Amino acid sequence: MRIDLGCGEAKHPGCRGIDRLELPDVDLVHDFDAPLPFQDNSVEFAMLSDSLQYSSNPSRLMEELYRVCRHGAVICVSAPYAHASAHLANPSYRSLLSEQSPRYWTSHPACYVDREEYRFCAERSWSLDAGGGLDLRLVRLEFFYFPQYEGMYEPHELSLLRQSQMNVAHHFMMHLIVVKQEVSEDEMQWLAVQPMEEPSYVEELRFPIRGGSDEPFLYPGPMEPMMAAAAAAANEAEAELDPDEGAAEGAIADDVRSEIDAEAAGGESEAWSEPRRDEAAAPAATRPSRAGAPSRSSQRKGKRAGSKPAPPKRKRLSSKRV
Repeated sequence: MRIDLGCGEAKHPGCRGIDRLELPDVDLVHDFDAPLPFQDNSVEFAMLSDSLQYSSNPSRLMEELYRVCRHGAVICVSAPYAHASAHLANPSYRSLLSEQSPRYWTSHPACYVDREEYRFCAERSWSLDAGGGLDLRLVRLEFFYFPQYEGMYEPHELSLLRQSQMNVAHHFMMHLIVVKQEVSEDEMQWLAVQPMEEPSYVEELRFPIRGGSDEPFLYPGPMEPMMAAAAAAANEAEAELDPDEGAAEGAIADDVRSEIDAEAAGGESEAWSEPRRDEAAAPAATRPSRAGAPSRSSQRKGKRAGSKPAPPKRKRLSSKRV
């Protein structure tokens, strides 16, 4: 049997929908905090998509899932990340989860995910479950970041920011394997790389900027409305530009480019060379004499060789007391 616990109106394909509200896709109306009405070892897959945070006791619910799941079953949990101020203020969330939560759901000491995701941990053992009643082993862990951080940092930088600051990641997803028999480390490593089911909206969380979609992202940045308004104003100004005025500006720009290209090639444009030809054709008596004028090179040398002006003398302050 496959179950979707807290399915709401978007039941996972091939699953039996369970929710505390009577909705069209719900097959069984049931309270999260009550024992699950299933036999032991009868579930092979469980989906908890944005539902575990509504449980008043997530650890007890995971104990119930461990009871009804068979050995080797997969549990997929997608939930709001605890280190987000909007989630801390949400009054409908009864519990908040983070990457530390699955450490309380197993007594096994080994870790099968990247230990860089747990830099701020003093405990050497992976397991934080002192009772040893559960063995739900985390084999896959993924975080979904706010758009302001997408594409700006390397993965290890995002990981460090997420663990040390608020409002970096908004959701995360984890896959757990139900272990009720002896399992070798090789088998666990093999299970960790197998394809696993996930909620349909996860692709949108991985790629929040969707081309051609007018639907806003769930967590818009504070600067996005201002940037959108500025872009709209620029587009309107460009659309209202007079065609004749635009053509005149384009002609001026072409003239400037041609003059710059001519100077770069070592020549002079026609506008600058015309006075030189008139000067060459004029009689020698009417030409302006340059013999007494210093050359530009000598002027530059004089500037370099000249002494710096003396600093102004400071006015001596009176020593008389007022």
